[in-house]
Amino acid sequence: MVYRAAVVGTRGLAVGAVLAFPAIAGAQDAFEVQVYDAATAQRGETGLELHLNHHTIDGAADETHLTFEPHYGLTAWAELGGYFQTALTTSGDLAYAGVKLRLKLRRPERAWNDRIGLAINGELSAVPSRFEADVWGGELRPIVDLIAGRVYASINPILAFTLRGEEAGHPQLEPAAQLTVKLSETVAVGGEAYGAFGPIDDLGSEHASRAFGVVDISGSWWDLNLGVGYGWGSPDHVVAKLIVGIHPRT
Repeated sequence: MVYRAAVVGTRGLAVGAVLAFPAIAGAQDAFEVQVYDAATAQRGETGLELHLNHHTIDGAADETHLTFEPHYGLTAWAELGGYFQTALTTSGDLAYAGVKLRLKLRRPERAWNDRIGLAINGELSAVPSRFEADVWGGELRPIVDLIAGRVYASINPILAFTLRGEEAGHPQLEPAAQLTVKLSETVAVGGEAYGAFGPIDDLGSEHASRAFGVVDISGSWWDLNLGVGYGWGSPDHVVAKLIVGIHPRT
């Protein structure tokens, strides 16, 4: 959601219509561009996030991704979620782009007088080979966030992995971070950063990064995360994103 929201570091924009795209497979997740916070849904609470990302691509038509992410609060400190991904691809067709299942666990109490939150999110995915060459994969995402007055910060040192193929057994380091400042009770502005540095046993063999300017707007049962970013190390240099969170209280 808004302080729960934001962009993650992208792991695969491999679209068969563009020969350059395999170069960023394993680099950053192009469907869920979000930095996680340490919060979880309340027990019994349901909600939905819609992720809309538009990628402008060098030498090819643009590509748009729409992801549906429902979630459910299992306990006061555990949240179950899933993803259903679709894409309007560079070749102009509307494609199914995979499903994911995730479980997020948090430390029940925040530390340092409620300033610091700690959580971890685990994910398994099955994505068609035109978007993820190895199909089966996932991620392990530690989460540390900080609330200090009007300042909010979060860091996600993500480890992404595949379950088959040449990269199986070699988790990829894909850190993501967010820093925002509240202008009012409902509006915050700031930035997000994403990186990809290759497998942890060969750091530096890959390098891709992206920086976003973002605006977060929150309501009583909804929130928005809007951002525009520029990236290096991949053919989709400019990305615009919108995350709509719906979380009615039970």
